[in-house]
Amino acid sequence: MKKKIFFFLIFILAIYIWKDYKKLDFSYINQGNITYSYQNLNNNYLKKVHTFIDKKIENYLISNNNNHKNYWKIKDTKLRGDLPEYKFKEKATIFTPNKHKYLFNTDNWLRSHGNDYSDRFSNLRLINKDNAKNLSVAWTFLADEVQDVQANPVVADGIIYTPISGGYIAAINGSNGKLIWKSSHYGKFAARRGLIYWTGNGNNSSRIIFSNREKLISLNAKDGKEIKTFGNKGKTRSGLNVMTPVIYKGNIIIASWDHAIEAYDLMSGKVKWKIKFKKKIYERNGGIKYNNKGANPWSGISLDKERGLLFITTGNPHAYFDGTQRPGQNRYSNSIIAIDLNNKKILWDFQETSHDIWNHDISGIPILTKIKKNGHYIDVVVTPTKLANTIILDRLTGLPIFDFRLRKAPSSKTPGEKTSTYQPNLNIPEPFSRNIFQADHLWSTDEQETKKLIKKYLNYNFGFFEPYKLNKKNLQYNFHGGAEWMGGAVDQIKNIMFVTSNNILWETELVLDNKEESLVPLYSSKFKRVLTELGYPATKPPWGTLTALNLNNGKIIWQSPFGEYKELTKIGISTTGTENFGGATVTSGDIVIATGTLDKKIYIFNAINGDIIFDLELPYIGSAPPTTYMSDGEQYILVHATGGWSLSKGYPDLVQEGNALVALKLKK
Repeated sequence: MKKKIFFFLIFILAIYIWKDYKKLDFSYINQGNITYSYQNLNNNYLKKVHTFIDKKIENYLISNNNNHKNYWKIKDTKLRGDLPEYKFKEKATIFTPNKHKYLFNTDNWLRSHGNDYSDRFSNLRLINKDNAKNLSVAWTFLADEVQDVQANPVVADGIIYTPISGGYIAAINGSNGKLIWKSSHYGKFAARRGLIYWTGNGNNSSRIIFSNREKLISLNAKDGKEIKTFGNKGKTRSGLNVMTPVIYKGNIIIASWDHAIEAYDLMSGKVKWKIKFKKKIYERNGGIKYNNKGANPWSGISLDKERGLLFITTGNPHAYFDGTQRPGQNRYSNSIIAIDLNNKKILWDFQETSHDIWNHDISGIPILTKIKKNGHYIDVVVTPTKLANTIILDRLTGLPIFDFRLRKAPSSKTPGEKTSTYQPNLNIPEPFSRNIFQADHLWSTDEQETKKLIKKYLNYNFGFFEPYKLNKKNLQYNFHGGAEWMGGAVDQIKNIMFVTSNNILWETELVLDNKEESLVPLYSSKFKRVLTELGYPATKPPWGTLTALNLNNGKIIWQSPFGEYKELTKIGISTTGTENFGGATVTSGDIVIATGTLDKKIYIFNAINGDIIFDLELPYIGSAPPTTYMSDGEQYILVHATGGWSLSKGYPDLVQEGNALVALKLKK
């Protein structure tokens, strides 16, 4: 009897463990309905047991299996010596004809970043290069709480819909800044990177649709109340997501951190289907399981509605500087990916940095536009990157329009690290900020400190995709851009991209962080900005720029410093620009509206020559790209000014978290 009870209990325990490892999801088109994974575990004790057993397996394999043991030997670095210095990716020779003249915004701004194309381009011109100097604050809305807001506001019929500090969605009168309604509390991730306004139809009122990271939420645009027939009283569980959705054929489409494209019914919120764009790899290398984390889409998505094509960009694989647990190219990370929504399949993918160990994810939103090629307009995808590259791909094939040059990259001397043989090194389109550090870039306002900097940092590793070496630090640009998650803005008529970017040097380091119970080398990443004693970036300015780039030929038209340190200007050091996280918007009035600099200003640039027409200090640093719209016959410029999480980590004395939404218009 006791034996029966014992085996019965073992059976029940086995069933429990099996159920906890198991996950059921019948929504996927391209994977099985049942998956088994450590990530599915809910029981903390089972997680600890799993980790314990996994460590034992690692130690056994690295102690007893030569293949796993040899994995941690340093690869012969001479193997690349005979390879050619440069090679090129396959280039487009047949181009996709343009289907539309352009897609731009007029009175309304119905989706964060402007529209399905994410171009942040408005055809409004009441405010233009000739009169923008006459702008002034029309109104300022202050939320009750303080919190960084990174979403570009939307506007419909003169009413603004936007997340506000504190984790709420608000409707605000676009003419006077008065609150119309405020939603329930949805947390700090409410519409984190944007939201969309759906105009409604005969049977259904207009809606505001957004994510709060774990759920899709649908609100009635008239009163901010949850649509009770959508999901569970207005909310439906989704994969993790922080971006602006798109609406296609009655479906809400998102890209989630489950490495999936997910479709939900616009009316009911029920999941319709999901597509995995990156499947898990089940293997062990050097005793350890393959690290499937990372490659998350987190900046934005764009939609070619005519063709039913969705475009996403993806982040770096994990961890930052350690690629030992994910050998190979790490396909689908650091990539632009096109998904055919009608046939529910991946159409193509294009990777910039392969096997990224420098945090060079493609953070910018893919922008859909046209360019002129051989006298004809063709449809392309354009994405500015943290490496300061502008990737321009044919929209249907994913092949680069310009030569995509790759340069031979160094091998790693870190045990277990196998770097990619080649990495991108573009001439055209011209890079819009620095991407390779050189010793003569070091600089300070004090000549003696400059000499000290040179003496200190000459012993660091730096150069073209320089890998990390234990017990020696690296210097690199592009950890926070180049371009960042705000991406660029494109004048769809003139085929010019405007992009804000950074030239900030970082001190980076890979550290051996082993624990006694593991025989496998475990690494961690350390990083910080390289600043002078006075807190300025320790390289020659400009430290922040706004660039106009001709997409037809890949040439820079102009580049202007973006932002200033007033104290440096006063002592005769010309405008330096500052690190920035806000973004730019362009209009047919030949103006570029940009914000996000440490000086807390909003700037209006002449789109033709890059001159500053107007600047105004905001209550706090601009934290999201500007919006422009019409209300009661007047054009407004709107921007969130709530400080900035990223900037606060590097410049805590200069950054204050805030709660302002500021609108500008022309003085009467």
